[in-house]
Amino acid sequence: MRFGKQKGDLDRQSQRLSEYCAKKKYNVGYIIKDVGSGLSDTRSGFNKLSKLVIGRKINKIIIEHRDRLTRFQYKFIELMYMSYGVEIIHIEKIDVSEEEDLVTDLVSLMASFSGKLYGRRSAERRKIKKKII
Repeated sequence: MRFGKQKGDLDRQSQRLSEYCAKKKYNVGYIIKDVGSGLSDTRSGFNKLSKLVIGRKINKIIIEHRDRLTRFQYKFIELMYMSYGVEIIHIEKIDVSEEEDLVTDLVSLMASFSGKLYGRRSAERRKIKKKII
């Protein structure tokens, strides 16, 4: 999930998940939309979701893909949430090989670190401009 043009994708994803829940007759108590990198553990939506799990306020999490919840450590998070009685259901069951999964993870890491690097450079340039003005 990203900013900009991808915002519409987030809305369409939310619509697909809502339709899935309606078909299954699930009572939807919370809809959490999180815009940010699945590599970040500081996303407000992810933190809110974890608090709901720990507070035993939910028993199911419906996501489209595993990487929508987190990019890494999915199995750990799934195990932790299951220990609170929460089932994670990902509706898009795409079978990928371990190699494809590894390549996807590596590309995600490179994109994340590149973004951080460019963000730092941009921040440094803004600081320099402020000093000059």
